[in-house]
Formats: sequence, structure tokens, C-alpha cells
Amino acid sequence: MQTHSTVRVGLVLRIFAGCCAWALILPLTPIASLAGPSRFSPGDAMPLYKPREAASPRARIGGQARGAELDIPTLIALVPDHVGFTVRRNPALCWYLSEETSRSVLFTVVDSRGIHPVIEQPLPPPIGSGLHCLNLHDYGVDLREQEPYRWFITLVVDPGRPSRDVVAGGMIERIPYDEACILGMACSNSGCTREAINRYAESGLWYDAVGCLLELLQQNDDSPAFRAVLDNLLAQVGVRLPMSRTSLSK
Repeated sequence: MQTHSTVRVGLVLRIFAGCCAWALILPLTPIASLAGPSRFSPGDAMPLYKPREAASPRARIGGQARGAELDIPTLIALVPDHVGFTVRRNPALCWYLSEETSRSVLFTVVDSRGIHPVIEQPLPPPIGSGLHCLNLHDYGVDLREQEPYRWFITLVVDPGRPSRDVVAGGMIERIPYDEACILGMACSNSGCTREAINRYAESGLWYDAVGCLLELLQQNDDSPAFRAVLDNLLAQVGVRLPMSRTSLSK
């Protein structure tokens, strides 16, 4: 017998199957090593995201309620509409929630086999509005190299009707660290800096660029300069957050 959880994951995987396919692995443009300050000034150049040259199909889903249910929050995954890359074993996965909610919210990661979730974890309520990042290290999840994963956040509207869930998510793949360094990618362990964000973005390492940027955003008390950088980076992949209530959740 199928449980609601099994049906819920199956529905999301069918959504992904209708819009996505696994991307090819292609070389990256070599870049310099990481260095630089951690602050952005108004005159600084914005990070320029350069996706890897794989012609991958759509990989982003989410995240509004069906119909006119105005009391249901909007979910937005901070991801490109193609497979995003990382050099980290357990990177942060980031998303946005428009309104605080006490409804059940599930965090799910599925590997390329898609048989059983690598993790399906309820998040403790209430979930505040704003930006959220979930670090895979905190959930004991290590990404295997050169394997695509799908991840999504599910807002359960009606526990007995998974078809009404609000879902947002994307796809991620880990590049081997040694390969990244040989290719001259941003593989230094020098920590999060302004220059690191630029290098990650230029290397096509979306998850590392966004995770580093949101780490600095939190360290700098949600500063307007860092918010402008985030808005610019998200706009490059077609993601736009509401103007209000977008602070990083603590």
C-alpha cells in the first residue's frame, strides 16, 4: 500500500520528469585562486554567473498554491532552471517562504535512481518568512560525485491530498574536487569572501556562490549591499523575490 509520503514524492518526481533530464558533464573555464575582502561597495562589479555549457532542460519547479488560496504561502527555490553545480560534499540548499506558516513543511533529496529519498525530513514548525538555507551536513547527507540529485521543499496544504502540496526545488550535482582544482576552478578553502562569490559564479558553481553569499548576508545583518548582490545574481537565472519580507531567517 502506498503511503501519503510515497505518493507525495512520486508526484514531485513526475513533475521533474516532465520538465527535466540529466545534464552532460562538460569542462569549465579555468579561473584564478580565491582572495579578497568580504564586503561589497556600491562601485563593485556584480558577480556574473556563467553556467556550464551543457544544454540541460528545465530543472526548477515551484512554488505557489493552486487556485485562489490566498492564505497559502509562496515557495521559491534559489536555483537556476538547469542543473546547478557544487564542489562541496554537503552544500547548503536555499529557498524563500513568503509568509510564516505552521503547516507541515518537508525537505526531500532524491538521487538519480529516484527509488527512495536520500532524505525526507519534516522541518520543525513554525517556519518563518524569508530566506532559509539547509546545510546537508546537518542532515548527514553527502553528495556523491558526478551524480545529479533533485531536492525540494514541500508545503503540505492538505495531509490527505498530496496533489494540493506547494512544492519548490531544483537539481544539483557535485563536481570532483580534484577535477575542479585541475581545471582552475574556485576550489580554495580560503572561506567566503566577495571575491569567492565572484569566482564561484564565474565557474558555474551556483550552489557555492549562493551559499557563500547568504552566509555573508547573515554575517552582515542583511545589509542592503549584499541584498542587491543577491537580487542581481537571482535575476540572472530568472528568479525574483518579493520586495518585502525577504530577510534571512535566523
